[in-house]
Amino acid sequence: MTAPGDTATKPTGLKMCFGCGGRICDRFMLHAVDHYWHTSCLKCHCCQAPLGELGSSCFTKSGMILCKEDYIRYVEFLNEKRKQNIN
Repeated sequence: MTAPGDTATKPTGLKMCFGCGGRICDRFMLHAVDHYWHTSCLKCHCCQAPLGELGSSCFTKSGMILCKEDYIRYVEFLNEKRKQNIN
């Protein structure tokens, strides 16, 4: 058991980055897909483009976090695959 103020106790509100696993001590952090991220750790699953920059947006599909371009490309791929399965 640890005493209050002991260094082994985590301060309340401490967030861990889902990308790198490190503590988020930065002034800004991102919250995407039920996880917290350093602004530099949130990246597109396909092209690794940084998604933490101002004005960027992210999309999710099949458990992946994607930039707009890769999201569109992936959805088009899935639609083509479905069409081929129908024929």
